[in-house]
Amino acid sequence: MPATLDIRALRQKIPNHCFQPSSFRSLGFVVHDVGIFLAILFTTLWFGYKVDQWTALLLRYIIYPFAASIPFTGLWVIAHECGHSAFSKHRIVNHSMGFLIHSALLTPYFSWRSTHARHHRYANNISTDLNYVPPTQQEFRELFRGRVDLKHVVEDAPVVTFGRIVLQQLVGWPWYLLTHITAGPSSSPRKSRGWWDNSHFIPSSSLFRSNESWGVAASDLGILCMCLGLYIAAGVYGSSTIFWAYVLPWMWLNHWIVMITYLHHTSPSLPKYTPQSWTHLRGALATVDRDPGVILKYMFHHIIDLHVIHHIFPRIPHYHAQEATDAIKPMLGPHYHQDKGAYWSALWVSFSTCLWVEADPSRTRNSGFDSDEDGVLWYRPGALEKK
Repeated sequence: MPATLDIRALRQKIPNHCFQPSSFRSLGFVVHDVGIFLAILFTTLWFGYKVDQWTALLLRYIIYPFAASIPFTGLWVIAHECGHSAFSKHRIVNHSMGFLIHSALLTPYFSWRSTHARHHRYANNISTDLNYVPPTQQEFRELFRGRVDLKHVVEDAPVVTFGRIVLQQLVGWPWYLLTHITAGPSSSPRKSRGWWDNSHFIPSSSLFRSNESWGVAASDLGILCMCLGLYIAAGVYGSSTIFWAYVLPWMWLNHWIVMITYLHHTSPSLPKYTPQSWTHLRGALATVDRDPGVILKYMFHHIIDLHVIHHIFPRIPHYHAQEATDAIKPMLGPHYHQDKGAYWSALWVSFSTCLWVEADPSRTRNSGFDSDEDGVLWYRPGALEKK
């Protein structure tokens, strides 16, 4: 990476107003997303009484949950911006809105804000990052030793790949919140006493410093209040109504969170780093802007197609992200990653080709780095050679 490429030089290329969030403008996006969700909900309720039973079931249990999950995800992304202080200039506004929105979507706001901030701080460091840290060649070998035929796991096994995708998309988000799965071995500030000690819901968890315990407890309280509200609503409107109107869209939201975050940092074109070769800027640039289509770009507030700039400067609100990206792209050169291919197929490509990482000095040298250092790691597909 050129010596002239650093955070300060990139910051100077971006207009100052891009770093200035507007509470009023940000709130407008909240109203926008809530309005679209309510329009989808009330339209479904209205049509549900106008059509036959089977069409109503199709509408409520298949079409509506997918459609409603889109504004759900948009709201989740806005609350994520609150955690980065990109919603407002005022701390109380950021935390109030983020807490309310994430609690309504059963996400522990202060807890996840803490671990997510560390993900940004240590992105793509295989020791200290908190999201989708891949195994090294040796770790991958040890993971399956004596249990399965490794060759068949990683070669010509579309059924296995499909099963892995379904499992991750169904339970990946709550599993991560409960166990901190996919995090690096040195990513927690305190030594873990076991998998149960890696939860976002336990104030004394290894994930948090002692001064963060009250925020964790507040996050739990927010979720409990939402669960109580859902329980009361189920008593009034019926549990089946709450299931299709809230639970199913929430499950789709979990899918979107996992798919979006996984594809941010998992691609055959992206490097990972050992602690010795990692720098903050290198880690921030090891992400990719993807194209999910015009509707999802708009509804997901550009979290997918303008993610590189977000990792470098997370306090830039999404409505300034395009201008900021355009300002720094010429400086980034080959270190700016963009994939304009089909978004859904990228999930298959990443799952089938990004299995483990190893050093590849020749590829490192040919990818715009100053040297062929061994600490730059690249994803590998295919079977491991037997030892």
